[in-house]
Amino acid sequence: MSETTRAADTRPAEDGGAPAPRRRVNRREQILRTAAEAFATQGFNNTSLADIAAMLDITPAGVLHHFGSKTALLTAVLELRDDTDPAPGGGRMLDHLVTTAERNAERPGTTQLYAVLSAESATDRHPAQEWFRHRFTVLRQEIGDAVLDRLGPGARAAAATPGPDGRTPAGEAAAAIIAVMDGLQVQWLLDPEAVDMAAVTETVIDALVARLSDQG
Repeated sequence: MSETTRAADTRPAEDGGAPAPRRRVNRREQILRTAAEAFATQGFNNTSLADIAAMLDITPAGVLHHFGSKTALLTAVLELRDDTDPAPGGGRMLDHLVTTAERNAERPGTTQLYAVLSAESATDRHPAQEWFRHRFTVLRQEIGDAVLDRLGPGARAAAATPGPDGRTPAGEAAAAIIAVMDGLQVQWLLDPEAVDMAAVTETVIDALVARLSDQG
């Protein structure tokens, strides 16, 4: 079966002329976005393939045809956000984080999906656990490098120097930025009018960079 299927070959023409072709429907994308919505509202563990299939009026086998397993579908859902929001390198990464926080306020479904699945992944044997562990490892490295890129030579050297525990000040700053952004998402989902995610993210980044600059 093709990745793209037709909802129907034709639809009646309004003027009585030749039937007009129906818009082609990408079934894989439909499944992906339906699963994302279901995981966001119900969680991964509380959503079955049968639930997702029923929302699309297809069989569970139809879902498996495109993704192979529920875990593979989950991975594709998680990667969807990153694919639509690629991060730049260097110091621009910090500006990108502020922009991402702003965009998250415009896409509540995606924000809820990430908040629910990241928290759920901490449970035993959750299939997204390794995905999120790897994601946080990569983010700490990328954001830490971006923080270093914002510092002057002396401060950069100090922030890149590991302490007795093997962690660097830049890495600790990166972990703090991630924690703030993820925590803000939960606060915003519960009370959108009370939190400006982009403004708070920018404030925290500026404060951490300034603190590391003063220590150089």
